[in-house]
This record gives sequence, C-alpha cells and structure tokens, in this order.
Amino acid sequence: MHLDIPTLTLVSLLMGIGASVGFTSLMAILNTQKVLRIWVASIWINTLGICLIGLRNTIPDVISIVVGNGLLVTGNILTLKGIAQHLGLTMRWRWPCSLAVVYTAAIAWFAYVAPNLSARLLAGSLQAMSFNFVYAYLLLRYGEPDIRKSCRIAAAVLIACGLFYLARAFMPLAPGSGQNLLKGGMPVAATYTIGILTTLASYFALLQLITERLVVDLRKAARTDGLTGLLNRSAIVAEGRAALERCLERGQPFALLIFDLDYFKQINDRWGHDAGDTVLRHVTQRLLETIQWKGHLASRYGGEEFVVALPGATLEQGLAAAERLRHTLAHSHAKVGSQSIPVTASIGVAIARPGTRFEHLVRQADQAMYRTKFDGRNGVSFAEEDDERLVEAGDTRC
Repeated sequence: MHLDIPTLTLVSLLMGIGASVGFTSLMAILNTQKVLRIWVASIWINTLGICLIGLRNTIPDVISIVVGNGLLVTGNILTLKGIAQHLGLTMRWRWPCSLAVVYTAAIAWFAYVAPNLSARLLAGSLQAMSFNFVYAYLLLRYGEPDIRKSCRIAAAVLIACGLFYLARAFMPLAPGSGQNLLKGGMPVAATYTIGILTTLASYFALLQLITERLVVDLRKAARTDGLTGLLNRSAIVAEGRAALERCLERGQPFALLIFDLDYFKQINDRWGHDAGDTVLRHVTQRLLETIQWKGHLASRYGGEEFVVALPGATLEQGLAAAERLRHTLAHSHAKVGSQSIPVTASIGVAIARPGTRFEHLVRQADQAMYRTKFDGRNGVSFAEEDDERLVEAGDTRC
C-alpha cells in the first residue's frame, strides 16, 4: 500500500481532531482539572497548525508555512505549561516564548529570504526535540512520589518522541522536492508515519498523567478533612497504628497530643458557623507552622478536636511541642472580617508504652485533655497511671 504525504497529512489531521474532541469531552466531565484545559487548548492549536501546513498550495504560503509552524510551537509551549502546572511548578514564560519567536522567524527566513526546505525541517525537528526532552526532564526531576509511576512512563514516551525528532533532523529529501515538503518522497512519508504514532503515544501519556492524578486526589480526599486539609479520623487511626507499631518494634518512643478548642460553641453561637470554620482553618495553619516534628501526623479528629502524633518523641518532647502549640494559639487571633477572635486550647499528652494500642493512647491523651479543661482550660496535661487504668477498664468518656 502506498501512502503519499498528502494522505498522511490528512490522517494526522484526523487523528488530531479525534484527540481534540476526545480531550474536550473529557474536560466537560473533569471540569475541575485546570491542567486538562491547558492540554486541550494545546492539542487544538497543534491540530490547527497541522491543518494549515497540510493546506500547502491551497492557501497562501505565509499562512501555511509561517502561521502553521507558529501554531505548532505555541501548542508545545502550552503543553509545557500544563506539565509544569501538573507538577506544581511555576513556569517562566521568557525562554519558551523567546524560542517560539526565534523559531518562527527562522521558518520565515528559510521560506522567503533564503529558501531552504532542509533548514526548515531541521529547525522544526530541533524545536520539537527540545520541548519533548524538557517535558521528560521535568517529569523525572519533579514528579511527586504519589504520581511517579505515570511521570516515568510519560517521560519514557516523550524521550522516545524526542529521539525520533532528533533522527528526523538528519532525514534526506527526495531529489526534485524543491521547497515543497509535500513532495519530500519516501523518507518524509516514513517520518510522517512514525510521527503519527509518537504523537498518539504522547496523547496517551498525557491522559495517563491525568488519570493517576485523579486516583491520587480521590485517595487523598478519602483520607483528609475537607475543611482543614488535615487527616480525617479514620486516616489518623490507620496511619497512627502503623507508625506506633514501627516505633514499638524499634524500641522508639511515641507521643500523642489531643487538643480541643476552648469555648468553641460560643464562637459559633456568637459569630456564626462560617466564623467557626475560619477559626478551624486558623488553628490548622498555626498547628502546621508550630509542629515541625519529622514524620508527625496531624488530624482533625472531629468537630473542634485535633490529634497530633509524634513518632520518636519522648514525653518531655511531646510536652514541649504541646506547650509551644498552646502558646502560639493563645497569642494569635483568628480574623473574621473586621473581628478578631481569641483562640485557646486544652491539650492532653500521652506516651506509648510496650503493648500500647493506638486507640488506648488516644483515650489516655483524651483523659489528660479533659483534666486540663477541669483545671481551667488553656493548658497542657499529661496522662498519668490513673488515666491508663481507666482506659484499660473500658472508660469510654472520650
């Protein structure tokens, strides 16, 4: 079967349209994924660029050659922007935009000032190669552990695409092709065929990045509290059990803090539940700023109650962390509009002993926290032997 370049250009265009429609349909469902919007825009722009280049001899050359190639490099810049955003990076526009200007100017120069089809193909191949290698570098360098698998697979696909464009840079042209790419002969047709496959593979790579991100986000949503972003109750119990077991196996200490906001119901009654939510977010921010213990676990345990686990911390270290947190909260105020709401907390601290279960440790710290409340609030107490006996006897006041 003989496939000439115009036919392959049409196949490439149809594939681009299909991918654009497919990604656009996906965007309609996953409308919260901002990265997907960027990639949809890049795919449509690339498809339009391919369309203009394929219409050579039908539309003015300046539109087909210069505008078409300008759209291709613009699409690559948007793909780069999407990958950077996917990885949580801030992209600097200067060098990609500078590259786009230089590339488009080079295409125009070798189309009109010093006509040279080989030079245009070299420029196009090198810019596509550069972008694909940069995509792969970012994915390998900055891919978070949770999404590392999709980043590595996508990087491998994009490196293959980059190597293809590197090889295409040295592709010979058929004799008599002149300045018309559509007459480039079998070598150009072969690279078009491979280019269609690599482009399709890169689209699937982007789709895989989105899919794993969604899976990670869903898992995170199932583990975190929607208001504060901290671990929810089930997550702190599951992760706390595992962390406690590791510490006990290694003979390491394990401290646990529970604190409850003082007079929180009065805050809700006086300023409203929106103000109460603001206070909870304020407390979360102070908590994250104050507790710098490596490997700590922080949770909104329920309502205005929080749990902090400190693997490897002794009772003294746990009490010191609790006092820093208490002091920080007592000397900060939550801002609700023009109102400044004071916040204090009653904190209980417990330390694990051989054979301690995580649930028992929580109850011990909870007993200590309630003793703080009985003693006047805005303080720190630690679990004593009486608290342990109450827990072992099945006291369920927590």
